[in-house]
Amino acid sequence: MHGRIRPRIPLIGVAIATVAALGVSACGTKETGTKKAAHPTIAYWSSWLSTEPQAQIFSQAVADYEKATGVTVDVKWLGRDYPNQVKNAGAVGKAPDVYDDASDHIGDFRSHHLVADLSGVLALPVPNEGDKVGDVLPSQALKASSDATGLALIPYTVISSGIWFDAATHPEWAAKPPATFDDLLTTAEKLKTAGHAPIAQDGTVNGYNAYWIYWLLMRHGGPGTMAALGRSPAGWDDPAVLAAARDVERLVKAGLFESDYMATKYPAAQNQWASRTEDMNINGTWLNSETSKYQTSGFQARMFLFPSVPGGKDSVEVGTLGWSLNPKSPNLSTAESFLAFMAQKKYMSQISTKALNIPSRSDVPAPAMLLAAQKAIVGATASQPTDDGASSLYSGWWNDVFLPLDDQLFSGKISAQQFVSMGKSQTASYH
Repeated sequence: MHGRIRPRIPLIGVAIATVAALGVSACGTKETGTKKAAHPTIAYWSSWLSTEPQAQIFSQAVADYEKATGVTVDVKWLGRDYPNQVKNAGAVGKAPDVYDDASDHIGDFRSHHLVADLSGVLALPVPNEGDKVGDVLPSQALKASSDATGLALIPYTVISSGIWFDAATHPEWAAKPPATFDDLLTTAEKLKTAGHAPIAQDGTVNGYNAYWIYWLLMRHGGPGTMAALGRSPAGWDDPAVLAAARDVERLVKAGLFESDYMATKYPAAQNQWASRTEDMNINGTWLNSETSKYQTSGFQARMFLFPSVPGGKDSVEVGTLGWSLNPKSPNLSTAESFLAFMAQKKYMSQISTKALNIPSRSDVPAPAMLLAAQKAIVGATASQPTDDGASSLYSGWWNDVFLPLDDQLFSGKISAQQFVSMGKSQTASYH
């Protein structure tokens, strides 16, 4: 099961007719004849499937909210293609009042006029608690949930990414993970010598392949380096870009992935990692949750931050999953109260204990395997959004130019130098 919305996987277009197939009625107040019902109905479209832990958590919260307020919440558990369905519904004036969002989807939803300003929600009291919503959400989570226009979503999960391993097999990494990228390569090459591929890679997911160049760009150039590539051709002239590409080239030439990794279909590689066929998998903070049922007995999933490079930059990725509101909803104030209700500690605690993800609330500890990541996020002196914001700010360029080009580099079809020169020229053509 997917542990979060997957903005890295290209979404398949859904015809506007899908809205009708879902049986969508106009969102807002229920009407019988010409009389409005005593309480409104708000529509909530979710990125989770009904069988997933998050859906189970939110289903209980919705039931509690309905009982406490008399408001009806019409929930649709749509799964990962929900962004297309929300946008298609918005195109015909039938967008839901509330929908799941992610920090790297904000720009896309904003461009479709589907994002309401949520700053007012921060001042609302959390029901049954003494604090306001803004009091229980850390600044890093609110920053990641905002864009230049303002607060776009109320987060329930904080996400990041790094390199996952089994601490039962490699307790030495739990105490002292590879400190530099050179150390990582040396460690992996020793494991390869021992007779197996050290790194599992679902190569058919181009966004997962891009984790390597993304993190190396962050380490060589720092936050903003990757986003600059989509902004203009000039971004490709930064020496950090070639340095990062050369490190990817070294990684590929070392032959550290499973055989024919570019043909490995998700989730085969990450499940192989969970069965101890490989030692490492670069992935998001949701990986343990996704692979828990495939993990070998005694498996202890842990994640370490991407290692440093000589003279490089230090930063932490901070992304969020949360709820956004349709600015055209006739029930905005009711929808805002719904978000305040959902922010209660008794629900957000289950993001940690049941969904095994990092909760957005600062007073709820992450599960054991993510405590180090949560600590790094809270204490970060520098941070960047998921994909350095590039996939959100320049989504067309990201999907049409960057990901295909990175796949060529990551598969060994082009050199680091070709990656940079082709990236610059293709970005110029795109713009």
